[in-house]
Amino acid sequence: MDRPGSHRHRDRSLAELADALDLRSVISAALVTKPVDEHSLRRGVWTYVGAERHAGTSPGHIIMALTELVEAAGIATPARQVLMRGVILWCVEAYFGHLGGDVVGRDGDARVESPMLVSNR
Repeated sequence: MDRPGSHRHRDRSLAELADALDLRSVISAALVTKPVDEHSLRRGVWTYVGAERHAGTSPGHIIMALTELVEAAGIATPARQVLMRGVILWCVEAYFGHLGGDVVGRDGDARVESPMLVSNR
């Protein structure tokens, strides 16, 4: 069975490595705005996770990389914990597809930019 992350991590081109760095920069920039730009952060996380998934990176490694980015932003602990929960949720959604819950965002708009649904069959 071909599951996400079950294949070996493949070699990346210089362009793919540069894209990964750019996406990490987008995430970092969204994290340091006051207040945090949640919309840009969510889109950055989804795009970064999709690229990393395509490259064969395991979900655990992606979550660790995202955790490091959030911690490096210097956000106070209570707010950082709330933000980290959202980042991990977006990561799981982007890696495995929508897993349930409310598909309408906090602002009441449907998430048209949400990741493609996947089947585990």
